[in-house]
Amino acid sequence: MPANGPVSLIRQTIYCFIPIMDLYAAYHVKKLRWYVLIILGVGLALTVITEAINPMQDIRYDQSVMLQNTEIDWTHVMLGDNPELAITTIIIHNAIVYAVAVYCIRKWSNRWNQNFTESF
Repeated sequence: MPANGPVSLIRQTIYCFIPIMDLYAAYHVKKLRWYVLIILGVGLALTVITEAINPMQDIRYDQSVMLQNTEIDWTHVMLGDNPELAITTIIIHNAIVYAVAVYCIRKWSNRWNQNFTESF
């Protein structure tokens, strides 16, 4: 349920880093739809940029993904030919998404709390 009074900014910020709890934090201040739209938009935009920088290759199960003992090289399958660039882009992608999430939740939580301080 949405909050009946002021919300804790510290808790709301911590909730941004916990899966599902970030949705709860947005719902708590009645901004769930906006939050989902913003996070999905940012995520999709960053994915397009990431694909432009480091395009995923069409990986088939041929000799390039097989190790010497006939096991699949999962590092090559998941990260492609350049794992350093792939890991870097994953870290940058997550950092930007978390920064946007924290900014939105804190902004909306402050506004939510101001609604209660102004009414008293």
